Amino acid sequence: METEMQNLTFEVLFAILFGRELQPGEGNDLRAAADGLNNWFAPTSWLLPNWIPTPSRRKFVQSKDRFRSEIRPLLAEQSTRDKGDGQAETLLSKLQQAQQATSDDQLSQEEVEGVMITMVFAGYETTASALGFAWYALATNPKLQAAFHEELDSVLGGDPPTRNDIDDLDLTRRILKETLRLYPSVHTIPRQTTQPVDVNGYELPADEQVHLSILAVHRDERFYDNPMEFRPDRWTTDLEDELPEYAYMPFGGGRRSCIGRDFALLEGALVLATIGQNWAVEWKGENKSVELEPELTLQTQDGLPMGVTR
Repeated sequence: METEMQNLTFEVLFAILFGRELQPGEGNDLRAAADGLNNWFAPTSWLLPNWIPTPSRRKFVQSKDRFRSEIRPLLAEQSTRDKGDGQAETLLSKLQQAQQATSDDQLSQEEVEGVMITMVFAGYETTASALGFAWYALATNPKLQAAFHEELDSVLGGDPPTRNDIDDLDLTRRILKETLRLYPSVHTIPRQTTQPVDVNGYELPADEQVHLSILAVHRDERFYDNPMEFRPDRWTTDLEDELPEYAYMPFGGGRRSCIGRDFALLEGALVLATIGQNWAVEWKGENKSVELEPELTLQTQDGLPMGVTR
């Protein structure tokens, strides 16, 4: 299911960014370049100073260069489109408007490419991770899955879900919310200290890379009852308002919180509802529990094998 959700969210992101659907076989090189950027986040490289040229860092640089070469034809394609043919606005078209502006806010070609690299790199695998773990929670909890299907039948009545239905899909949204608590897509936030910092009696020196573990905070019993249990009902109350600041932060916090938060939540709920309308999932793993693989996004060591039935 991890692979299927990655395929799906990449297609969705491509349509949002470029305003058209992927053609068969198209986008493979772009996705490979995006996946290659993960090499910077290899645990062995994290332990070493940035100036050490490890194999994973060389792959990262190569992927970044490859990424730019894949982005440029797509930028050129957008430039040749007829602006009066009724094409819907996309992120790429808005960036190109900024590139062509005559004011001081004009973007350079390199800046446009940089924004596109960021959006593709961060815009699909994170949501795919959340969706994969949501299906895992449903597949291993038949009663919850039955309630999920009941809500979809009641609210949608057989019609495809739309953005206007999201507020009425209360359980669906709580399933996604609880997934992001127990299985946060971005499990750690790296930061670089600019000066010595005291944290509860521990002094962090300046110019040190530190990691803020979202996974540990979200599973802390000081904030959540039975934190290892998947319980969407915990969000039926005003729990989030009662929690200390940053006790729930699947999208980070402060001024650097994730720019794609609303997009990811909307996409996640619509995907769950669209697939859940027509399919039930069944866990096919050898064990009910899974071993986590904390790469850039939270993954599993052996995947999420599932069967689907109409």
